[in-house]
Amino acid sequence: MASKSVRAGGRAWAATLAVGLAGLSAVPAEAAPRLFAGRLSPVVRLRIAAKPVQAALIDFALQAELSLGGDLEACRGQAPALTGRLSVQAALDRILAGSGCGYRQPDPRTVIIHRLAPQTRPATPAQVAPTAPPLGLGEVVVTAQRYPNLPGRTPYAISVVSGGALEREAVTSLNDLTGQIAGMTVTNLGPGRDKVMLRGLSDGAFTGQAQSMVSLYLDDVPITYNAPDPDLRLADVERVEVMRGPQGTLYGGGSLGGVMRIATRKPDLDRYQASVLAGLGWVKGGGRDGEFEAMANLPLVRGRVALRTVAYHEAQDGYIANSALGLRRANESTRSGVRASVRAALTPNWALTLGLTRQWINNQDTQYGLRRLGSKVRDNLVREPHDNDFDHTSLTLTGEGGWGRVTGSISQLSHRFQSRYDATSVSTLYGLGGALAAFDEDKNIDLTVGEVTYATPGQYRLHGLVGAFASSGSIRLGANLHALPAGSPAAYAERRRDDINEAALYGEVTFDVTSRLSATAGLRWFDFSFNTDSNVTQASGVRGKQQSADAAGFSPKVLISYDARPGLLIYAQAAEGYRPGGFNTAGRIGQVFDAPEAPPSRYEADELWNYELGAKLRAFDDRLRGRVAVFYATWESVQSDQYLPDGTAYTTNIGNGANWGIEAEAAFRVSGRLDLRAAALIDDPEITKLNLAFSTRKDADLPGVSRTSASFGIDYHRELPWGPALRLQGQASYVGPSYLTFDADKAHRMGESLSLRGIASLSTPDWTLSATLDNPLNSHPNSFSFGNPFLIARDQIVTPPRPRTLSVRLTARF
Repeated sequence: MASKSVRAGGRAWAATLAVGLAGLSAVPAEAAPRLFAGRLSPVVRLRIAAKPVQAALIDFALQAELSLGGDLEACRGQAPALTGRLSVQAALDRILAGSGCGYRQPDPRTVIIHRLAPQTRPATPAQVAPTAPPLGLGEVVVTAQRYPNLPGRTPYAISVVSGGALEREAVTSLNDLTGQIAGMTVTNLGPGRDKVMLRGLSDGAFTGQAQSMVSLYLDDVPITYNAPDPDLRLADVERVEVMRGPQGTLYGGGSLGGVMRIATRKPDLDRYQASVLAGLGWVKGGGRDGEFEAMANLPLVRGRVALRTVAYHEAQDGYIANSALGLRRANESTRSGVRASVRAALTPNWALTLGLTRQWINNQDTQYGLRRLGSKVRDNLVREPHDNDFDHTSLTLTGEGGWGRVTGSISQLSHRFQSRYDATSVSTLYGLGGALAAFDEDKNIDLTVGEVTYATPGQYRLHGLVGAFASSGSIRLGANLHALPAGSPAAYAERRRDDINEAALYGEVTFDVTSRLSATAGLRWFDFSFNTDSNVTQASGVRGKQQSADAAGFSPKVLISYDARPGLLIYAQAAEGYRPGGFNTAGRIGQVFDAPEAPPSRYEADELWNYELGAKLRAFDDRLRGRVAVFYATWESVQSDQYLPDGTAYTTNIGNGANWGIEAEAAFRVSGRLDLRAAALIDDPEITKLNLAFSTRKDADLPGVSRTSASFGIDYHRELPWGPALRLQGQASYVGPSYLTFDADKAHRMGESLSLRGIASLSTPDWTLSATLDNPLNSHPNSFSFGNPFLIARDQIVTPPRPRTLSVRLTARF
């Protein structure tokens, strides 16, 4: 019903914003200031312990949800403890008093720190007007390192996109971020089916038993294990943080490629807030899209307890035709969800947050075509729907004082996804005589995770953190291949259960050798156990397997960073990551294991070392901000999910791999009205040593990732004489060619595409009206060449991007 009401409300103003969109393409990331802060109050509630001024400023920016920039390193002395409600001006005056620093605000969401000129008389309040124009870029505080810091002053390859940028650029999924974050690749199988890869590190495009390459976090708790991206809508999100891998020391297995963390907006203990968003979209060759989103923040006990909740529903029309079934828009989809959190301030230093997230995705069909028919046409006689249900509950306790910072959390994850594939092409292999057949897969992941970290105060020369992690869960898989219609006896069935338990202790310690030179060492001890119970059933019999294994070890990291001069940070790092092994059980009765070109009964753990030299730069009074990293990764016993000719899945170690590359990101404020952004990755992923039992070419690359990718964004913004602010944004991103499989079969060549996006908006503190044009040239390259495991070797699959789409949305804030 929500989708219909959205459609009905949008017709009157759709055409108004369509004019002037041609030639635009979306969005600089967090660099761009917000001209309006919505109903931002000048009063914020703070909980900051007494600490050095620089650390207090970072905590202030995090809690006040502001961007921070400028010469923080020039600030001297200790800031007093701040507790309770203070205006932004009063808080900054108290933090900066006697520090030798002042501040200015280029916009309501950004604070720029500057050194004060020497004075012969007592200092006045800290916000002394600077002589330079207030054009500096602020940075969004990140916490992916388990303590708050600014990404431009952190010796790691970290990217961040602020919540304001997500809203301005109509970003609703991680897939939408690929044009902004250097080295980020997301497959294009469909909502709730995609896989995230970072910096050219790919174990293949398929998702099976192997643990994910990139660990996804919702606030402080993990939300994936060996599942695709649950595709949570980025609604009411404070920021998205991306830290390249491996991150085995802090995050354990499943973070070889890195960590992506979605930080949600926390309940405001003092203010009533609400917002409503409604949007419509028109797809070339398709129908209409619709979206609706509503947020409310309710103080239950003012200053002590508050509830924040967001609910949404969106419907996307299809654009893939099925000529055999007479369907013009087969791949329609919907996504609905709700997220709620209750925050309680137990004491001035301790807070407790209870979070609940639920989301449902329903896809009517997959979104691939067949090259012989056209990129957006196929002729399957069986539809391929997909459902993805995600439930997550977490309880987090945080505390901070002069003794340091503690975070403890416990969470429960339930993730269920069901898929159907057309299996007619292999029905004869299963004794069905070429009849119409379907393969149904039902996977349930239930995981309980507990973690606690303690970070010491950062003002001492020796500082660090320690943590403990424990998880316990099960993965249940049900697979059936059967003739149609539904209800026909299964020609093949597997019931599998994996019980997984992991415990880990970890820590990092940093020693400030001098005021400019620091050295960090980290180590994680882990113990991992898993049990597998599988039964495969066919007319010819039953095959049962019960297997178990344990793995224990260490994951180290070393890092040296040097502040060469104000605004220039240089660092060198070596870090290791790992993933545990497991067992293969799928395949028809009589399937041979542990033979050449056959799946192993057990696949081994893999290990990745990354060596990196990087630099971060701030220049021209913080108008320019950038980073560059040169890296080399060695990957031993690469795990990869693959498919047998009969369409059943297995995991194997395909050999050793390596990747070297150069990665860069930059943002530049040309003037008070114009911002530019650019990102690029050049790398060389390859297989260096083959597993002779796995058939592949000697010159094979790591699949699914290209050797080159780049993006460019522009953001023009100005206040109009009659009130609102006008914003014009554009984005262009290029992805080079790659291959679906390790054997670099040209039939599975994909990528080599240019994506364009443009946004125009009018905004006031109370409302924003915007229009977005995606894929204005209506290009249809093969963004991904996988849609059906039974057709990989039998047909040439093409997965085009969404056709040209014009969307309009209206957001009201109360």
